[in-house]
Amino acid sequence: MERHGGVNLEQEDPRIQELVDSGINSRRGGKVVSFEKARGIVYRRYEDPGHDVSIKQVLLPKKLREYVMSVAHNSLTGAHLGIMRTKDKVLSNFYWPGVDGDVTRYCRSCDVCQRSVKKGIVPRVPLEKVPLVDTPFKRVAMDIAGPINPTSEAGHRFILTLIDYATRYAEAVPLRKIDTETVAEALVDIYSRLGVPEEVLNDQGTQFMSDCMTEVCRLLGIKQKAMTPYHPRCNGLVERFNATLKTCLRRLCSEQPRQWHRYIKPLLFDYREVPQESTHLSPFELLNGRTVRGPMHILRELWTKEIEEPEVKTSYEYVLNLRERLDNKLKIAREELEKAQGRQKHYYDQTAKCRKFSVGEKVLVLLPTDSNKLLMQWKGPFEVVATNIHQAAVDEGPPTSSSAISAASLTVIEDIEGKHFNDSDCETLPELGGWGSNETVNNLRYGDQLTPYQQGQLEEIASLYSSIFSDRPGTVSTEEHRIELTSSTPVRQRPYPVPYAMRQTLHDELRKMEDLKIIRKSSSPYPSPVVFVKKKTVLIVCALTTGG
Repeated sequence: MERHGGVNLEQEDPRIQELVDSGINSRRGGKVVSFEKARGIVYRRYEDPGHDVSIKQVLLPKKLREYVMSVAHNSLTGAHLGIMRTKDKVLSNFYWPGVDGDVTRYCRSCDVCQRSVKKGIVPRVPLEKVPLVDTPFKRVAMDIAGPINPTSEAGHRFILTLIDYATRYAEAVPLRKIDTETVAEALVDIYSRLGVPEEVLNDQGTQFMSDCMTEVCRLLGIKQKAMTPYHPRCNGLVERFNATLKTCLRRLCSEQPRQWHRYIKPLLFDYREVPQESTHLSPFELLNGRTVRGPMHILRELWTKEIEEPEVKTSYEYVLNLRERLDNKLKIAREELEKAQGRQKHYYDQTAKCRKFSVGEKVLVLLPTDSNKLLMQWKGPFEVVATNIHQAAVDEGPPTSSSAISAASLTVIEDIEGKHFNDSDCETLPELGGWGSNETVNNLRYGDQLTPYQQGQLEEIASLYSSIFSDRPGTVSTEEHRIELTSSTPVRQRPYPVPYAMRQTLHDELRKMEDLKIIRKSSSPYPSPVVFVKKKTVLIVCALTTGG
């Protein structure tokens, strides 16, 4: 911006002329603020004798303010720093009335800053109370902890955890793998000992949302409730138990890390025996109606030689007495849980802020990207199409031909594929050229021991078969592979959603293979499966066609 243009804009700004004409000089707390004009430019002088500060600022006209804020915040030297630092940079040389509010609004509305803000910066919303349950094993929460390193001697890498909402009674089963069949067998084993619950709260992992698990829950009369993706607080009860379980295992097996699976059952006994902070009763008491004889009771009996003789009752009297004790304890537990909920909401809501969305608003959504920390995490903007008290539904736009594959589900899930294999059991194969390779027959190198005549002969042969002497993948017609199906009846399977972090990679890979004529678009009503093979430095995608 040229000097004369800035002077003219200053003269045209009525607010600046008003300050110059008034000649305002103010003193506040020993600080002096004055305005002066030199060579046609209006300056604001700020002096603080107590801190030996004297700043001469250019009084900036309205038309130049956004440009100055852009240089201070968006430029290479601005680096998108925060509000205070951007404000300090502006005030070091410029000033205008309302500079604090303008800089604050400019930084908060910066698109780059909004997309890359830490997810922990987003203010929390007021806590909503979860409906209390006073019937044991009416509602349970389950999750999978892991993979745990090191793997146990028995080959376990994961732990299936389950906890009851009414009694806080917890279960944990070590697993070698977490496919649907293995998880379902472990759950049936737990249900056979404790009873089948009415409701199950779980995340949206493939092992919980698959057709097999859905059918198991249907046969057992269980209602599945899936938590909000990427919001583990929805399942906070089991998440808190997972943290306690892993912390205790880490301490118990510090000397023998590969023996951690042997410590799970003793740890569960201790967890069930201790009174919970929320209910003031132990899970054993709420489930069995009595105090379980544990190590502390045994130690007391050994030292005092006092053993309580149980009162002899008939079976009918015992059942009535047990039912009465259980009702009383569950009533006490419910009252204590209500107090705990109110206490937790009181402290949580002290820093919470009510956030409401309206239909038609543009919002950014926190979605997973690559593990690279420099990549933006917030995607959008998306339009809000529906809202309720807990969440807002956004419209991701109409699916295109390339995004229809990844639009199989509106739910975004984490990709844990590739974590269940042992690299030592895999055979190392030579790497092939990528889709972007462009080496041709002209890039061939011949041995120095060959004569010019021999090199010429090789060049002629290579030019005749130029399609072979290339690292670009392609197709051949020398062999045909025919797949014989056992039945002509289509097999319908639930489509698995493509992880959000891999959608763009999938689109790019399919486009490259289509350009190389390795694959072609299919008009079949049935989708073609896609197989991902993840490696450390490259992602190979193999598309399998099922019909023309």
